[in-house]
Amino acid sequence: MKLLAVASKLDWSGWFAGIGGAFVSGGASAIAVIAATSAYDPSHDMMGWVLIKAMAVAFVISGVVSLAKWLQLHPVPTTPPVSPTAPLGK
Repeated sequence: MKLLAVASKLDWSGWFAGIGGAFVSGGASAIAVIAATSAYDPSHDMMGWVLIKAMAVAFVISGVVSLAKWLQLHPVPTTPPVSPTAPLGK
């Protein structure tokens, strides 16, 4: 039961927000690269569904890589910072 008491005091919302942010950030970078590549080299005719499929695959792969890097630095949630206005002992 001590495990649950400790786990309930961890900053889970901040940790999950970081996970989502890392995935979306990595994926957004991939979309930008695919769009720039398509605009730079139009001879490969990446338009329509081909472009969308390439962006989706790149989004997932880049998002997973970015997420893995974030989890390497933040493997578990930490305790939330104490507010300077919080009463002592809380």
